[in-house]
Parts: sequence; structure tokens; C-alpha cells
Amino acid sequence: MKNRQQKPLVLIVDDEPNNLHILVEGLLSDYDVRIATGGAQALEFIEITRPDLILLDIMMPEMDGYEVCKILKSNQNTKGIPIIFVTAMTEEESEEHGFELGAIDYIHKPYKLSLVRARIRTHMTVQGMLDRLIEKNFDLHDKLLEIEILASELSKRDTELKKLTAKQELFYQALTSTADGVVITNNKGIIIAVNPSFCRITGFSENEALETQLKKIKQNNLPEMNFDAIWQHASTAGYWSGELITRRKNGELYPELLTLSMVKNDIDTNVNFIGVFSDISSVKVTQERIDYLTWHDELTGFPNRNNFLKLLDQQLNQSYIDLNYAYIFIVDIDSFHSINDGLGLLAGDQVLQELAARIDSTLDSKDIVARLGSDEFAVLCATNKGTGRSRAQALANTKAQNLLIAASEPFTVDEEKVTLTVSIGCYIFPRMDVRENAIETIRNCEAACYKAKEKGGNRITFFDTSFGEQAKRRFEIEQDLRKAISQNELTLYLQSQYDSQHKLKGAEVLLRWEHSRKGFISPAEFIPIAEESDIIFDLDCWVTCRALELLAKLNQFNSKLGLSINISGRHFHENRFLNFVTKQIQSSKINPSTLTIEIIEGTLLNHMEAAIAAVHHLKKLGVRVSIDDFGTGYSSLTYLKQLPIHELKIDKSFVFEAPTNKNDKLIIDMIVSLGNLFDLKVVAEGVEGEEHFTMLQAYPNMILQGYHLHKPEPADSWFYSLTNPSAE
Repeated sequence: MKNRQQKPLVLIVDDEPNNLHILVEGLLSDYDVRIATGGAQALEFIEITRPDLILLDIMMPEMDGYEVCKILKSNQNTKGIPIIFVTAMTEEESEEHGFELGAIDYIHKPYKLSLVRARIRTHMTVQGMLDRLIEKNFDLHDKLLEIEILASELSKRDTELKKLTAKQELFYQALTSTADGVVITNNKGIIIAVNPSFCRITGFSENEALETQLKKIKQNNLPEMNFDAIWQHASTAGYWSGELITRRKNGELYPELLTLSMVKNDIDTNVNFIGVFSDISSVKVTQERIDYLTWHDELTGFPNRNNFLKLLDQQLNQSYIDLNYAYIFIVDIDSFHSINDGLGLLAGDQVLQELAARIDSTLDSKDIVARLGSDEFAVLCATNKGTGRSRAQALANTKAQNLLIAASEPFTVDEEKVTLTVSIGCYIFPRMDVRENAIETIRNCEAACYKAKEKGGNRITFFDTSFGEQAKRRFEIEQDLRKAISQNELTLYLQSQYDSQHKLKGAEVLLRWEHSRKGFISPAEFIPIAEESDIIFDLDCWVTCRALELLAKLNQFNSKLGLSINISGRHFHENRFLNFVTKQIQSSKINPSTLTIEIIEGTLLNHMEAAIAAVHHLKKLGVRVSIDDFGTGYSSLTYLKQLPIHELKIDKSFVFEAPTNKNDKLIIDMIVSLGNLFDLKVVAEGVEGEEHFTMLQAYPNMILQGYHLHKPEPADSWFYSLTNPSAE
């Protein structure tokens, strides 16, 4: 606040010397008077020194009083300075404008000094009273703050006290309700407090435990676990934690997890020890179970894949050291999924357990049997020292034959006889040309087993070095195919289809893959690999999207031409692909009747009910359905009658030799007759030469396709030839 011994500071802002002289002479006796001859000079002064009141002339050059007032009132530091306008103007509008800007009064020229002094004195008095009120308000505010701080401190202490009380109650509840045993002793190890769980775990009542040495309660009469050593460690280090064996009151031993902690007071004198312990009998059992399952198969009790790899790795190292041969089998059930699908998972598990028992009983006691996963077993056999490779192979073949015989015996599942076969791959090691690890060894044996399955199953196949290369290439193609879809390495080709008069009717969409490093990869190689994994879904989705784009383009050029696409039969029992096709067709600008989806005949029989539902769904969309490779599977009049199909496609294997083979010609006649009977269009593939074309012209309603008529070409080239016939 301002020192009351000083005169109030008044700033006079006026550009007329006479006015300044009059005002200064009239005010100098009572006030400290300063002058400024312009608005800018006044603002500079106020920025350094704050006046108690400003007499501000309105009419000034460059910056008038209104502008000065506006600037001062817009500044937080100067908005509180009282301003009295001095002016020769008497209009009410001028005064109203000044008051709106924040002035407290008006003094009109010519001056009456008595009036000027009176008004300044009045405003100074009011300002002084206001300052004193503000000063008192600040004093009162400070007192209130002190009271609030004191009240807050008292409230805080009360809250802390309540929290402490609540915490003590919580600690007591936790101590009495926790499942862990808690014991408190003095510095000599005498028990002074226990909780209920202590009594439940040890069998000692609270009265029996109090005033008793803790080591008497924790005794076990086992020389390898001395509680005196535990107590000594806790007394020295202040802490001990670990497992020990403890005896209950009834003499029963149990495993215990104990934490013993020293508690000190403010002067660092040992006062108490707190022991917290739990009975870990069930934990031990669970851990043993987990340890067992980490290395064993739960269903059969055999070593699992990880365990087998460890044992195989040991045998590999030993064989390389001793130069002694050993061998492994991979035993895989042929078409095991049919058992799960037909009889259920429980029946499948029963068959696996029975087969595991047969494998185990067929082998020698020193042989190791493992379950690698699902329906795949592995066997590890070592030969006697000095056994040659040929002898090892003969021994392996004999054991494998015995396994085949054991597996071929019927299984009884829910009073029903089930017969199965297995494929067995065999691998003899060590190989002198290369040193392999366990994973590589199993991979080679699995390649031999896969080759046995390729040959029809129910057989034994010994590993050949070419199998490993084939398996490696299959793996690489599977991995690269995933990238090829996302990186657009795949291309759509079109092969034209004609009627018997060589008139264009449409085309079949074919997929080609030009690998960035491996070059051209045939669909005959990569499609089966895709079929065995979920890649086929992404692949068919990719083909469908691109084919619909081509079809939309074709519909704009000629609404009568259509396209055919091949779809994996796996999708005919999966709703996700049908949902995908539905959305794509509904969102694309195509005529659905110009789209033909081809499915291989054999896939219909694997999932007949699902296939029927899927074909009906496609029919509702307006899409045509064709049975591809007709005649190579299990042709059935039943499904021809049940399915709303539109087309039969004769496999090219019948067309190729039909000009010279009467049987093949008869098959074509039969398929054409079926087509006429069921009102189905018939398409013949494999028109590779003039003789094929001439022969098939005898069927006027047949659609023809083959290299003799048109070689597959990139879709862009096909469309260019279609729209520019003169360019051919």
C-alpha cells in the first residue's frame, strides 16, 4: 500500500501550455504534479511511474484522450488508475463515450480551480477509502487463509488418524483371514502371536503355540534341513526365504514356503521376527504335473515333440561319436480326420490311445516312442555297436512292417469295428556326407512319410535325399506364395471357349505365377500346396476379385460372353468364402449369369450336404455352376439330380485319346447324353489338335476349349484382341 506521508501523484496530460500552467499552479500545493504534453509521452511515463489520478485532455494531436484511456483500461496493470477527462466539448454523446471507456468524471474548460480541486479531492478521498478497504480486505483474507490452513491441517490429521485406524483394522483382518500362516516371535524366537491359518496348517492351537520356541514347531528331524541355520541367517541378514520340510503336530511332513523377516524399532534394536508360511503340497503336485506335461503327451503318456527332439539330439551326438547307426520312424494315420468327423473326437482319442499301445508293444523295450502331434507318432531305435547301414535298414524295415501289421488290425470303438492304415517314413542316421541336428533329422523323416502318403498310404518309405529337396521347395513355395498374393506377382490369363462353329462364347480364367527369383511356377505345383494350407482362401479371394473386374469390363463390351473361374472345393463347406463371394458380386457391376464357378467333381462327395447348400446359394445369386473334370471322380446321377448345376466339363484326359480310343469316345457320348438328359451344357477341354476339333464337331451343342483353338494369354492381351480384331 502507498505511504501516507507522500503527496498523491497527479498526472496532467494536455498539449496547451496555458492549461498546464493553470492546473499545475492550482494543484501543486496539495499534490505531486507531473505533466505530459501528448498521449504517447503519458503512456511512457505511466509505464515507469503509476499516478494516483490522471487529468486527461481529450483533444490532442496524434493520439487523443479517448485512445489513451482505451489503452490504459485494456492493460491489467493500469486499468485501476482513475481518469478525469478535461475538455471544452459539452455534448452528452462525448461524455457518454468517455464514461463507456472507463473515465470517472468530466471537467469542462475554462477551468474553475475550486471545482477542479474539489472534484480531485473527492475522487482521491474515495480512492483512499477504497485503498483502505482493500488493505483491510487483504488483512481479513490473510486471517481467513490462516484459519483455513489450520482447519485443513486439523482435517488432514483427523483423516490420517481415521486412515491409520482403518489400516490397523485392515491389517488385523488380513492377518486373521489370510490363507498363509503368520507367526510373530521375540528376539529369542519365542512365539508371541499366531493367526488362525498357523493353527490350521500346523495343527497346533494358539495356546499350545504361544510361549513356545519357533524351532520346536518347525522341527522335522531331517538332517539336511536345520532350522537353527535358518534362524541364524535371519538374525544376521535380517531376512530368510525358501522352502523347507516341516512336521505337523500329528507327525505328518509337508513342504512349506517360509519367509522370516526381522523387525527393528527406532533405535535399531532387534525386537521381533515375523514368519509367513504356506503349505505348498498342492503347488508341488501341480508343478510336478506341469513338468510332466512339458515333456510328455497327456493322451498317451509318451514323450512329446520337445522331449523327443531332446532324446534324438542325444542319440545323434552319441551316434556320431560311436559311429553307430540308429533310425527313426514317423508313423502317420491315413485319413485320420474321417474318424474324427464320422465318430467324434472322443472316438478319435480312443483310437490314438489304442494305436499308441500297439506301437509300444510291437517295439523293443529300449526303443523310444513319442507322439509328435495329432495323429503323428515317432519312434527312435538304436542298433548294437558294429551294425552296418544295410543291416540297420533291414532291421528298420522289419520293425516298420510289424507296425503296419499292428495298425491294420481292426479297432473297436463303441462296439463298432474301425479299420485304418498308416504311412511310415523311415530315416537312418548318421549320414556321413552331412551332420544334422534333431530338427533336420525329423524333417527328413517326415518328408519320407509324406512321400508314402503321396503313393496312397499304407506303406513304408525310406528317406531319399531328393525328398529333402522336395520338402524344402514345398516349404519355400508355400512361404513365397503368401508374399506373391500381397506383392501382385500373380497374373490372370484367359483361354477362349468356342462353340462347334468356332464362335467365341467366353473364356476360362487361369492363374499364372512368375516368381521374382524362381521364374515361372506351374499351377500344378503351387495350387496343391495352397490347397493343403489356408493360403487357398486368400488365393481364391484374390482370383475372384480380379476375375469380377474383368467380367465387368467384358459385360460392357459384349453382354453375351462369360467367364469361368475355378474355386477350391474346400470352400464349399466354409461360409466365409460364400459370404465373401456374395459381397463381391453384390458390389460389382456384373451380370451374375455370365459368371461360371467351376468345382471339381470329387469335392462334392466329401461334403455333399454342404456342397448342395452352397450351390443353391450361388444359384440364388444368379451365378452358374460347372462340374470340372467330370468323369474322373465318382460320377453320380444322385447329385446330378440334387444339385442345380448348369454345366458338365469333360476332363481333357478323355478328349485327348478319344479319336483313337473307343472307350474314351463312349465316355464322351455318355457325358453328352447325361447333359441332354439333365438339360446341362457340356464343355470339352483338351482340344489340342485338328483331330480333336473334327471329332467334337459331331456334338453341335458342345463348347470347346484347348490349345488348338486358343492358347491362354494375359487378360490384357485377350481383351485387346477381342476389341481390335483387325490387329490379329
